[in-house]
Amino acid sequence: MSDARILRFHTADKVFHGVNAILWFALVFTGGVVYLTDVSNATGENLMFWHIVLGILFSFNLLAYLVFAPDRFALMIHACTTWDANTFAWFKNFGGYPRRFFKIPFGPVEVAPQGRYNAGQKLSYLMFMAAIVMLVVTGILLWLFAPALGKSAFQFMFYLHVWGSLLITVLVVCAHIPLALCSMPHFLGIWRLGAGDITYHSAEHHSPVWLEKDVIRTNIEK
Repeated sequence: MSDARILRFHTADKVFHGVNAILWFALVFTGGVVYLTDVSNATGENLMFWHIVLGILFSFNLLAYLVFAPDRFALMIHACTTWDANTFAWFKNFGGYPRRFFKIPFGPVEVAPQGRYNAGQKLSYLMFMAAIVMLVVTGILLWLFAPALGKSAFQFMFYLHVWGSLLITVLVVCAHIPLALCSMPHFLGIWRLGAGDITYHSAEHHSPVWLEKDVIRTNIEK
């Protein structure tokens, strides 16, 4: 079964993830340059125009995922909010990453078997989805309803929008992307054109509970 491949990422998952990632960094660039650097008024206005356009596309990407693939969204949320003993046991050695990358003998050697997502992924994905919703909501309020918000509410929304996006960006760059690259089959599965499948070996290593419960026993991908 070493040559077997298993469907991991459906088309809707791949499209939402890819479009979301590209637009996220484009939004961080256009908004960050205006907020963190001293640009001319003309450049700032031009960047904010594109920031709004990109923000609209960013919002529609989330809306399209919810409308056209509600089953995929529900599956992801269900997987991220389902915690069992093995999920909590992951934190005993943080998935073995301290030992693997930094040679720190933290916790037990063996990693508790995980499901579709490990505990760290569950936490981070819930944070990412909450951040996406927060940015869409605050972005719309700041753009269309600024006069009605009042000074205090506007400042709160503005700083939440700016610093919330920067915080999540740091987490993505410093943790999500490096760890994703450590599992190249998963990385390629969600980014390449075509089927979002991964190797059997990768599924067995990273998600043995998901492999046994949802793939082998039912012969379908969940």
